[in-house]
Amino acid sequence: MKNYVKISAVLCSIALICALILAALNLLTKPIIDKNAEVKQTETIQAIYSNYDSAKSEVKYDVNNGDSGKSAEILKVVLAKDSADKVLGYIYTLKGTNQYGTIQLMVAISDDNIVHQVEFLENGQSFASTVATWVKETFNNKGSEKHEGGFTSDVALGSEKTKDELANVDVKCGATYGATTVKSLINIALTDKEAA
Repeated sequence: MKNYVKISAVLCSIALICALILAALNLLTKPIIDKNAEVKQTETIQAIYSNYDSAKSEVKYDVNNGDSGKSAEILKVVLAKDSADKVLGYIYTLKGTNQYGTIQLMVAISDDNIVHQVEFLENGQSFASTVATWVKETFNNKGSEKHEGGFTSDVALGSEKTKDELANVDVKCGATYGATTVKSLINIALTDKEAA
């Protein structure tokens, strides 16, 4: 009996020490992880709007942690502006979860409620590359316009979508759950933008 108590005490001590070490590491790395996430978000906005100026832009809504337990939620809304204070559009950061993983997106919506571009911050889907390809083809395909003579112009074809066009977007792509989650997140952003 004494032996069991002694073994239990040693195991509890080891578990306590491990828990304290993990807590200390979390305290040390959390600011670094948060800063890296902020840098990634800024770089993603600059990939969407090359003339984005974070000093002129306004954060309209911000949730510090996106762990509310909801399957889909808005984490942040930024009114993106350039250095001349001209409005570029709204950037929605959204998070959604389904049975195949978590998706975190940035959705750029113009002032006239058109989805301009969609970029991943996190793509934790089991079919991540299929979902990423579907998003690129559906929302970010800025290919060149072809003309009858066989030449291509410099005019880029947009894949911008209104809310009505989004309703008709086909999510059957080999990763239907991921595509459906992306579509629902974009719909949440559009609905929020229209209500604002």
